[in-house]
Amino acid sequence: MITIKEIAEMAGVSTTTVWNVIHGKTKKVSPQNVERIQKILEEQKYVTPMGLRALKNGKSNMIGVVLHVTKHFDLSLVSDPFYSRLIGELERVLNAAGHYMLLYSSKSIESIFQMAMAWNVEGLICLNFSENDYQKLSILVDIPIVSVDLFNIGNSNHKYYNVGLQDEEGGYLMTKYLISQGFREILILAIRDLGIEHERILGYRRALEEAGIKFKDKYFIKIYSDAVNRQKNYQDLCKFMKRGMALFFLADLYAVEAMAYFQKRGYKIPEDISVAGFDNLSYAHLCTPGLTTVNQDIEQKARKAAEMLLKLIQKEPIKEHNVLLPVNLVIRESVGQNRKP
Repeated sequence: MITIKEIAEMAGVSTTTVWNVIHGKTKKVSPQNVERIQKILEEQKYVTPMGLRALKNGKSNMIGVVLHVTKHFDLSLVSDPFYSRLIGELERVLNAAGHYMLLYSSKSIESIFQMAMAWNVEGLICLNFSENDYQKLSILVDIPIVSVDLFNIGNSNHKYYNVGLQDEEGGYLMTKYLISQGFREILILAIRDLGIEHERILGYRRALEEAGIKFKDKYFIKIYSDAVNRQKNYQDLCKFMKRGMALFFLADLYAVEAMAYFQKRGYKIPEDISVAGFDNLSYAHLCTPGLTTVNQDIEQKARKAAEMLLKLIQKEPIKEHNVLLPVNLVIRESVGQNRKP
């Protein structure tokens, strides 16, 4: 990008004169020089540095996005299709509204708090926060905060703003579908029984109860967050896996990964075992067979969160402080009919 010094040389004026024109201080600058400098700025598509705009306007035009990491990423945070799509859409919407985005992720919630307090931002979007941590952050920073997928929401009178998903309904719909396909043994697999995963498990158990199927502790399989140890999970599953069993993974990544593992060892899907996922990420329709999964609109979730925060910054009224977006099933070939007698 062209510098103020280079613009001054092109216009035949001092750098101070160029600086004054850029910042609207033209009382002591001749109209001819103002016109000449503005023409050069336009031709060179000069963009004022954000820090200077903040000094001039009293606003940073910056939005902070903080992510509390609760699982292991084998490559990086943005290698996860869910977060890459969510963060990408957040940035697009914020940029279109004239804002810029800062991103920080950490396993340490205290580190996130410290970073949020250090930033000169107009608002925050927090990902993967409990309500308790959300309320702590709102005390530490006196700016608008919107959460995405807030969990462990209590019955307190504390105000919060959140865009989430009908996670319990998603767990219920998929389990009900698997039951309709003739399955009575449905294992549910997740890294943890906490947060949004817990909501999905509640839906799963509700569908079992409606069908008169008693939940057994062995039906919940806790899987490792790192790829190496997940191989041990799949190896253990092979020891007791049998025909007439369905596996419901609460994330597409692990469902697709498990399918590949089983297929390499001679299992046919869905003839030998049916597999379902959650999220409908890109590789859900790229794998063979295609993955039956619960669909959520990730981009819509990001847009709603960004729009809610922008309204809060502008002090506009918010009709609904906890928006839960709908889900639907996407039926593909990874789930078949259970023909076990």
